[in-house]
Amino acid sequence: MPKTIKHDAKADFLLEKGIEIMWSKGYNGTSVNDIVKAADVPKGSFYFYFESKEDFAVKAIEKYFNGHFAPARAILEDTSIDPMKRLLDFYEFRASLLKGEMECKLGCMACNLASEMAEHNEKIRTAILVKEQTILLLITSVIQEAQDLGKIKNTMKAEVIAAFIEDAGKGSMISMKEMKSAVPIDNFMTMVKEILLK
Repeated sequence: MPKTIKHDAKADFLLEKGIEIMWSKGYNGTSVNDIVKAADVPKGSFYFYFESKEDFAVKAIEKYFNGHFAPARAILEDTSIDPMKRLLDFYEFRASLLKGEMECKLGCMACNLASEMAEHNEKIRTAILVKEQTILLLITSVIQEAQDLGKIKNTMKAEVIAAFIEDAGKGSMISMKEMKSAVPIDNFMTMVKEILLK
């Protein structure tokens, strides 16, 4: 049992270090050497914890979503708060992360990897899609709740509104990185608040 705990802790440490690199440099721009150097471990030990760089990326996606989405998920799932407020707080929270902590440079790691790898690697594409679909279902359910309560007058199906908002959000993150500016995120938030969630 202790060996398993130690094994998991070391694998988790490698994931933490590797996520930082893969987030900024992408999948193809990140080598196993980069990861082990950042973690200060021998290269051979990487393959003790991961079958390949692809396996590492899939596990990194899992860790990324579990860690970075947790606070945002908590906002959506807090049923003690009005559904409209939860939706707006959720998107404000994500926008503030992009503009603040990430300084309009990194965007979403999963979106970055999807743009780079979806056409070339089925395991990575699927790992991202499964997580994104989980998020989309949660957003859809809160939009539906708001519609049922008359908080959102928009009569389009909740799943259509949610999918469009999420797709638009991905586009705004790409523009944000290209421009190194918060303007696309601010425009996105204006559209969400003034048109889509009305």
